[in-house]
Amino acid sequence: SSGINAEYGEQYGDVSANDFRDTYPRYPDIQDVEVPEEHLDLEMDLRPFVNLSPYTCGESVSFARLFNLFRSMGLRHLVVVNEDNKIVGMVTRKDLAKFRKWRKQGTSGVQQLGFMDKDGLPVIDEHECCST
Repeated sequence: SSGINAEYGEQYGDVSANDFRDTYPRYPDIQDVEVPEEHLDLEMDLRPFVNLSPYTCGESVSFARLFNLFRSMGLRHLVVVNEDNKIVGMVTRKDLAKFRKWRKQGTSGVQQLGFMDKDGLPVIDEHECCST
Protein backbone atom coordinates (compact mmCIF):
# COMPACT_ATOMS: atom_id res chain seq x y z
CA SER A 1 0.00 0.00 0.00
CA SER A 2 1.06 3.59 -0.43
CA GLY A 3 -0.09 7.02 0.65
CA ILE A 4 1.03 10.33 2.07
CA ASN A 5 2.14 10.94 5.64
CA ALA A 6 0.08 14.05 6.43
CA GLU A 7 2.29 15.11 9.34
CA TYR A 8 5.45 15.26 7.23
CA GLY A 9 4.00 15.54 3.72
CA GLU A 10 6.12 12.58 2.65
CA GLN A 11 5.08 9.91 0.24
CA TYR A 12 5.45 6.30 1.32
CA GLY A 13 4.83 2.92 -0.21
CA ASP A 14 5.86 -0.70 -0.14
CA VAL A 15 9.50 -1.27 0.71
CA SER A 16 11.43 -4.08 -0.90
CA ALA A 17 14.73 -5.73 -0.03
CA ASN A 18 16.23 -3.92 -3.05
CA ASP A 19 15.30 -0.57 -1.47
CA PHE A 20 17.45 -1.44 1.55
CA ARG A 21 20.23 -2.95 -0.53
CA ASP A 22 20.39 0.09 -2.84
CA THR A 23 20.49 2.66 -0.01
CA TYR A 24 22.69 0.73 2.44
CA PRO A 25 26.04 2.49 2.91
CA ARG A 26 28.85 1.04 0.86
CA TYR A 27 32.38 1.01 2.17
CA PRO A 28 35.54 0.11 0.26
CA ASP A 29 37.28 -3.20 0.92
CA ILE A 30 40.27 -2.76 3.20
CA GLN A 31 42.51 -3.97 0.35
CA ASP A 32 41.31 -1.01 -1.76
CA VAL A 33 42.22 1.63 0.83
CA GLU A 34 45.44 3.39 -0.06
CA VAL A 35 47.49 4.79 2.80
CA PRO A 36 50.37 7.13 1.95
CA GLU A 37 53.77 5.87 3.12
CA GLU A 38 54.23 8.83 5.49
CA HIS A 39 51.00 7.88 7.33
CA LEU A 40 51.98 4.27 8.08
CA ASP A 41 53.75 5.20 11.35
CA LEU A 42 50.97 7.45 12.67
CA GLU A 43 48.82 6.42 15.63
CA MET A 44 45.25 7.28 16.51
CA ASP A 45 43.92 7.44 20.07
CA LEU A 46 40.63 5.52 20.05
CA ARG A 47 40.12 5.56 23.83
CA PRO A 48 37.18 8.01 23.65
CA PHE A 49 35.34 5.53 21.42
CA VAL A 50 36.02 2.15 23.00
CA ASN A 51 35.21 0.33 26.21
CA LEU A 52 38.42 0.47 28.26
CA SER A 53 37.35 -2.56 30.34
CA PRO A 54 35.85 -5.08 27.92
CA TYR A 55 35.00 -8.64 28.83
CA THR A 56 37.81 -10.97 27.84
CA CYS A 57 38.43 -14.70 27.62
CA GLY A 58 41.49 -16.88 27.25
CA GLU A 59 42.52 -18.67 24.08
CA SER A 60 41.50 -22.05 25.47
CA VAL A 61 37.96 -21.16 26.58
CA SER A 62 35.38 -23.78 25.64
CA PHE A 63 32.68 -23.08 23.11
CA ALA A 64 30.02 -23.82 25.73
CA ARG A 65 31.53 -21.16 28.03
CA LEU A 66 31.63 -18.64 25.15
CA PHE A 67 28.05 -19.38 24.24
CA ASN A 68 26.91 -18.97 27.87
CA LEU A 69 28.82 -15.69 28.26
CA PHE A 70 27.21 -14.20 25.17
CA ARG A 71 23.73 -15.38 26.20
CA SER A 72 23.91 -14.37 29.86
CA MET A 73 25.75 -11.05 29.43
CA GLY A 74 24.13 -9.94 26.17
CA LEU A 75 27.55 -9.40 24.61
CA ARG A 76 28.15 -8.23 21.06
CA HIS A 77 31.82 -9.11 21.06
CA LEU A 78 34.40 -10.71 23.34
CA VAL A 79 38.13 -10.00 23.26
CA VAL A 80 40.37 -13.09 23.23
CA VAL A 81 43.68 -12.73 25.10
CA ASN A 82 46.72 -14.97 25.53
CA GLU A 83 48.41 -15.87 28.81
CA ASP A 84 50.28 -12.52 28.74
CA ASN A 85 46.92 -10.72 28.46
CA LYS A 86 47.76 -9.56 24.93
CA ILE A 87 44.89 -9.41 22.44
CA VAL A 88 45.00 -12.30 19.98
CA GLY A 89 41.48 -12.21 18.59
CA MET A 90 37.84 -11.26 18.81
CA VAL A 91 34.69 -13.38 18.93
CA THR A 92 31.50 -11.67 17.76
CA ARG A 93 27.83 -12.45 18.13
CA LYS A 94 27.80 -13.13 14.40
CA ASP A 95 30.46 -15.83 14.86
CA LEU A 96 28.26 -17.61 17.40
CA ALA A 97 25.07 -17.17 15.39
CA LYS A 98 26.31 -19.95 13.12
CA PHE A 99 25.86 -22.49 15.93
CA ARG A 100 23.05 -23.99 17.99
CA LYS A 101 23.39 -25.60 21.41
CA TRP A 102 21.46 -28.87 21.90
CA ARG A 103 20.60 -31.27 24.73
CA LYS A 104 19.19 -34.76 24.43
CA GLN A 105 18.95 -37.60 26.93
CA GLY A 106 21.62 -36.31 29.29
CA THR A 107 24.11 -35.27 26.63
CA SER A 108 24.64 -31.91 25.03
CA GLY A 109 26.58 -30.45 22.18
CA VAL A 110 26.93 -27.70 19.67
CA GLN A 111 25.81 -27.97 16.07
CA GLN A 112 26.97 -25.67 13.29
CA LEU A 113 23.99 -24.43 11.34
CA GLY A 114 24.30 -24.61 7.60
CA PHE A 115 22.40 -24.89 4.40
CA MET A 116 19.40 -27.12 3.86
CA ASP A 117 19.40 -29.89 1.31
CA LYS A 118 16.64 -30.34 -1.28
CA ASP A 119 14.54 -32.23 1.31
CA GLY A 120 14.76 -29.40 3.84
CA LEU A 121 17.23 -31.24 6.08
CA PRO A 122 20.29 -29.43 7.46
CA VAL A 123 23.53 -30.19 5.70
CA ILE A 124 25.92 -31.17 8.48
CA ASP A 125 29.50 -32.25 8.07
CA GLU A 126 30.76 -34.68 10.73
CA HIS A 127 33.52 -32.19 11.60
CA GLU A 128 30.99 -29.41 12.28
CA CYS A 129 29.48 -30.97 15.42
CA CYS A 130 30.99 -31.44 18.78
CA SER A 131 29.79 -32.75 22.14
CA THR A 132 30.33 -30.98 25.41
